[in-house]
Amino acid sequence: LGEIKDKVHLKKDDLAKIIFGDTVGDDEKVLPLSLELFFKNIHIGDILLMDDGRIQLQVVEVEKREATVKALTPAEISSRKAIVIKGREIGLPTLSRRDLEAARFCVLNDFDYIGLSYVRNVGDVELLRSTLVSLGGVELGVISKIETVQAVNNLKEIIDSSDGLLVARGDLGMHFGLEHVPRLQEYIVEKCLERGKPVIVATQLLGSMIDNPIPTRSEIVDILSAARDGVDTLMLTGETAAGKYPIESVEWLKKVIETYDSTITPRKIKLSREIDVRDRFADGITMLAESLRASIAIYTKTGRVALRISRNRPNVKVYACSGSPKTIRKISILWGVKPVKVNAVEYFEGLEEMLSTLKSSREVNNGDIVILTYGLKDEPIHLVKIVQIQ
Repeated sequence: LGEIKDKVHLKKDDLAKIIFGDTVGDDEKVLPLSLELFFKNIHIGDILLMDDGRIQLQVVEVEKREATVKALTPAEISSRKAIVIKGREIGLPTLSRRDLEAARFCVLNDFDYIGLSYVRNVGDVELLRSTLVSLGGVELGVISKIETVQAVNNLKEIIDSSDGLLVARGDLGMHFGLEHVPRLQEYIVEKCLERGKPVIVATQLLGSMIDNPIPTRSEIVDILSAARDGVDTLMLTGETAAGKYPIESVEWLKKVIETYDSTITPRKIKLSREIDVRDRFADGITMLAESLRASIAIYTKTGRVALRISRNRPNVKVYACSGSPKTIRKISILWGVKPVKVNAVEYFEGLEEMLSTLKSSREVNNGDIVILTYGLKDEPIHLVKIVQIQ
C-alpha cells in the first residue's frame, strides 16, 4: 500500500476501495496501491491478506484501476502494508523504483547487508547483486527473505546465491497456512545448515510486546524452539519498529537466549554441497578444539573463515577478530561467534593482540587452552598455535 493519512478502520462486512496511486485524499475507506499489475491479477471472490494474515478482505468488484473489497475481519490498516492474494502469486518485477533507491542508499551509507523481499529464484538474487556491484556495493551482503511458495521450491539455489536467508514467518503463514510454518521453519534452517549459510528467523517472536511490557509463555517457548533448531540470529521486527516496548523486547529476547544457551546442544549437519580444502581446514580446527576442550580464536580479514567454523556448530567458544570494522559487523550475525575488534591489520599481530584482549577481559583464564589461527591462504606454511594460558 501507499501512504494513508490516517489509519483506515473497518468493521466486519464494511466495504472499502483499493485505488491506483501512491496517496489518497481524506476518504476514510480508500486504500492507495501504486502497482497497476495488481488490478490486472485480482478477481471477484479473491481473498486479500494483510498484517501476517490478521486482516482479510474479499474482492467484490474489480475495475481497471480500482477494486471494491469487503472486510471479512475487523481491520486497522496503515501505510505500507503488504498485500497477499491468498493462494496465488503475482509476477512482480524483482526490483521496483523504490527498491533501487533503497539499494543506492545502502551502498552510500556503507550498510553490511540488504534484504531481498519476495525472492522467487536465483535470478532475483543475481539481479540485485549485479545492481549493487554497479552502484559500488561489492561487499554488501544479500539476505534473501523466504516468504513465498516459489522461494521454497527453489530454496537450494537461492541459498547458494545468497549471503544468508531470513525465514519470514508472517508471509509464509499467509502463503502456506499457519499450521505449516513450524515445519517450514525447521526445513529452511536445516537446508541453510547443509549449505553452510547463516539463517535468521523473524516475525512475531515477541509479538505481544508490541502492546504489553512482558511476553507470553508461548513466545518464550517459540524463541527457545528456534534456538534449538540451530538458527544463527533471531530478529525482532514490529516489536522494535512500531511497538510500545522496544527496549524491553530486546532485553527479553536476550534474557531467554542467555538463560538456555548452555543447555542447547548444537546441531551438527553434514555439508551437502561440494567442500574444498578451506572447509576441511575449518572442520579440522573444530575437531581439534573440541577434543582439547579449547577455545578457538581466529583472525579474519573477510569473515569467511569465521563463517566456515560457525557452520560446524562447535561445542566450544569461538572468537573472531579483525582490523576491519565492517568485517566485525558482518560476522556478528553468525552462530556462536564473538567478534573482537583489534587494531592490527595483519594476521600474526592480530592474533597476539586478540589473545591479549581476551586475557585482559577475562574471557580466557589460567589453564585455559586456546587455538590461534587464521583463514587458510595460498601459502606453503600455515600457522596453528595451541596456547595454554599461564
